[in-house]
Order: sequence, then C-alpha cells, then structure tokens
Amino acid sequence: MARTASPRRWTIEPIVGDRRRVLRVVAVLAGAAVVVFAVGSGLGLGLVGRHGGGLVQGWDDQVQAWDLHHRYAVSAAKAVAFFGDAPKLAVIAVVLSAVLLVTIRTVRALIPIAAYLGGELQVFLIREVVHRHRPPTANYPAPGAIPGVHETSFSFPSGHSVAVTAMLFGCLGAIAIAHRWWWPWAVALVASLYVVDTRLDLGVHWFSDVTIGLALGVAWGVTVAVTSFRFDWDDVRDLLPTRGRGRGAPAPAPPRA
Repeated sequence: MARTASPRRWTIEPIVGDRRRVLRVVAVLAGAAVVVFAVGSGLGLGLVGRHGGGLVQGWDDQVQAWDLHHRYAVSAAKAVAFFGDAPKLAVIAVVLSAVLLVTIRTVRALIPIAAYLGGELQVFLIREVVHRHRPPTANYPAPGAIPGVHETSFSFPSGHSVAVTAMLFGCLGAIAIAHRWWWPWAVALVASLYVVDTRLDLGVHWFSDVTIGLALGVAWGVTVAVTSFRFDWDDVRDLLPTRGRGRGAPAPAPPRA
C-alpha cells in the first residue's frame, strides 16, 4: 500500500517579519509627523501670528510689494498652481506609486503617496491652528490680483510649498540614496524653489507662508526617503496573505509510492 508523507508546515514568519517592518516605519513616520506639526505650528504662532500681523508681517509686506512689480512667466505659475493643487497632486502621487509597484514591487513604491499624504496632512492641521488670511491679491478682482486667480483658504503654510516639495524630496531623495548620487537632491531643491516662487508671482501667499512651507516640505520629504531605506524590503506581494503560505516556504512533499 502506498505511503503518504506528512505535509511540511508552511511558515508565515517571513511575512510577519515584513509586516513588523512596515509597522516600525509607520511608527517612525508618525513620530516625525508630530515633530513637523509642532515645529510648523510653533513657527506660525511665534512669527506669523495666529491671525497674521506677527513679527514677520512687515517683511512679508515688503517682499510682496517688490514681487508684484517683478512678475514673470505668469502662465507657467498658473500651470504649477493647477497641477500642484491637492486633488491633482493626489492623482499624480497615486499614478507614480502604481507605476513603481509594477516596476520595483517593493513598499518603497508608496513613497509618493506617503510624501503627499504627510504633506497635505501637515497643511491641514497647521491651518487649524494658524488662521492667517491670504494677501488681498489672492482673489481677483482685487487690485493687483491676476484674472482667474481665486484662493480664499487660510494662507499659512503654503500647501503647494509643503506638499509638492515633500513629494520632490521624497521621490528624488529615494533615487539619490539608492544610487548614492547627490544631484537628485539639487534637482529637488531647485524645483521646490521654483514652486515657491510661483506662489509669490501669483500673489496668493505671503513670503513666510512659502519659506516656512518649503522647510516643512523638505523635512517631511527627506524623512520619508530616508526612513524607506532604514529597513530592507522584498517583493511587496510577500506582505499579502497567500493561502497561508509564506515567502520561501517549502512546497508540500509529493506522495511516495
């Protein structure tokens, strides 16, 4: 009579290990988010004032008056404003992550989404603390406003400066770390500075809105990029349940006659 060998047990330890790494990354990012929020809120209350008119208001007024007389490439600034707006930026982040999931198939593919969500969350939470109004030129037809520009939400910090910068530094920073290149950091900085400048060109933010927003975006983007390389990741499919079978688990032994 044929004898059947008892099947080997499938192990889920590798999967559990990967999930624990994910949880550690989430914990690190959550802690970093709290720090960025505290710093952003503190700078807002201390320098900008809860409703504006703080220590830097005089400087903001001077910079805005100068910038409104030195506008350039307004059409390009409008394009940046369109694609950097929260809903469009969310689509860009999702598409980038989807492409990365198909190509690299690791959890690092979620860097664009993590950078975007963290940046937008910081903007939302800090604006709940600092209720600064935008410059008068943010809403056409006010004097000095640009036709087609209508922005009336709270001004501090600049959402474009935070979220777009976070995505640039998160994505390009990951490339820089992976290949040990320096130039992606430089590209991220130059692109972020241009985004900041477009917000001033359109007259929709004060100078302190964009500069502090830039700093917050850099901090969050770098945190996402660096944290993603603190842990080793394998194929992202190993994080999903596959009939109880873990990565590297041996197949059941065939029956022996």
